[in-house]
Formats: sequence, C-alpha cells, structure tokens
Amino acid sequence: MRTLRTLLLAAALLAPLAACKQEKAEVAPPPPATLTADAIGHYCGMNLADHAGPKGQILVKGQERPIWLSSVRDTFAFTMLPEEPKEIGAIYVTDIAKAKDPAAPDMTAWVEARKAWYVLGSRLRGGMGEAEPYPFSDKAAAERFAAANGGTILRFADVHEDRILTPPAATMAEGEH
Repeated sequence: MRTLRTLLLAAALLAPLAACKQEKAEVAPPPPATLTADAIGHYCGMNLADHAGPKGQILVKGQERPIWLSSVRDTFAFTMLPEEPKEIGAIYVTDIAKAKDPAAPDMTAWVEARKAWYVLGSRLRGGMGEAEPYPFSDKAAAERFAAANGGTILRFADVHEDRILTPPAATMAEGEH
C-alpha cells in the first residue's frame, strides 16, 4: 500500500512537468512578415518585385528581419545548404492556392512551408526562369494545378536535395543541340 501511495505521489508531481514540456512543443511559429517594396532576394541581391512567381521568407530565430527569397526553389535551397543558419523559427512560401495567376500570386497570402503541398516538375517556370516548386495550402488545389500543368505533388519533407540543388535540365526545343 505504501508503494502504491509513493507511486501516485510521484505521478502527481511529475504530471505538471510533462504538460509544461508539451506546451513548449506546441508553440506557434512567428507570423509571416509583410513583403515590402525594398525586399531583396538573399541569393540574387535583386528586388523581389522584379520577379514573377512565388516567393519565400525564412524567419531565423534571433533575427528581426526575414530572409527574403526570390523563389520557392531558393527557399528550399536555403534549408538544405550547410552554410545557412539552422535555427529557423518559421518558413513561409507564397500560397498559390489563393492566386488567380501562378505567375503573379498574392504576396499577402503565405503558407507555412512545412505544411504546404508542392507541385514539382510542372511546365511552368519560376520568376528566375528555373524549375519551380509551386506551393499550395490545399491539396485539392495542388492536384488541379498538376492536372493542368503536369508535375508531381510532394510534401516539404519529401522534397530532396537532388530536386532542388540539381533540378532536371530544361527540355531542349526541337532542333537545338
């Protein structure tokens, strides 16, 4: 009886600690920053407004300003390159599910990148003229886009370095060598 009482007392004392640990794990990421006219792409050094297509932003812990990326491909690359910071608070990409035109998406519609659905290998190119992963907050919207434009639907964790850092070469037009 005494052992049972000791076990119950220990469980009662440890329960709040377990709940506290669970609360820390469920902290919401910081909200996306507002894209401003002076936002400059991290890799290209150019104004984001000069490029069509979806964009990305990475919020690094301890930094006030987001790291702006001219494309979703660059956003993925940032997370894959060993020299880039790994203390990431949130990653946001333009939500194409809310865009009338994928080349000119709503720059106020963001989706947390790790929760998005991506269409890779579509016939559309990003603002830098490269193969571009098109992000969607809604899987059905991604499926409709892929049906219309080709491509494969993947989740963030399923997009590997070979699809981003060394994407397939663009198909040559007939007659080119």
